[in-house]
Amino acid sequence: MSGTGDDRRRVGEHFDGDLRRALLDAAAQTLDELGTDNLSLRDVARRIGVSHAAPAHHFGDKAGLLTALATEGFELFIEHLAQALASAPPQPIDQLLALARAYAEFAERHPGHFEVMFRPTVIHGNDPDYVAASDAAFDALRQQVAHCQQAGWRPDADTRALAAAAWALAHGISVLRAEGSLAKHYPDPSLDGVATLTATFINDPEPTPEPNRRRR
Repeated sequence: MSGTGDDRRRVGEHFDGDLRRALLDAAAQTLDELGTDNLSLRDVARRIGVSHAAPAHHFGDKAGLLTALATEGFELFIEHLAQALASAPPQPIDQLLALARAYAEFAERHPGHFEVMFRPTVIHGNDPDYVAASDAAFDALRQQVAHCQQAGWRPDADTRALAAAAWALAHGISVLRAEGSLAKHYPDPSLDGVATLTATFINDPEPTPEPNRRRR
């Protein structure tokens, strides 16, 4: 039964549950609906019926709240990538394509977290927990790229540079897809289509045979 009249918990009453968790969930929902620039601590507090001082008590300021959400986002992201690898084919390149698909899938499932994970200007970018979580996410991608190189894919290239390029590709595709722009220029913006699109850059092209030259 929905709370009305005396049944509704009034602001200032004790919050029965994990208030920090509830604030993070409310922040993610607010980001999904309004975006980072329009989020306020007061609005987040109002969504769960607590004092506007509650978010400040737990997170300090808006940037602190967004930092906690971004940190949690990377932790969820790492778990999501690990699940994608667990069900991917055994070939390292196919696994890399599975990660690209999982990247877009995460952006679709967790738009609020995704909104702030890669925006250091709106969070406390030097927060130790955030730095550790974001570094761990990149390292997971770097390790997969290294596995691909060990299997013969661009073995002489710089691993970190390849990982950064793969990350930029997956992120760009995911953002274009989320904003609806990809569908205007690519016929299959589905998650499987993301993997196919990524493969056009990741997979090495078949070597073009040299034309037969007449010997003199």
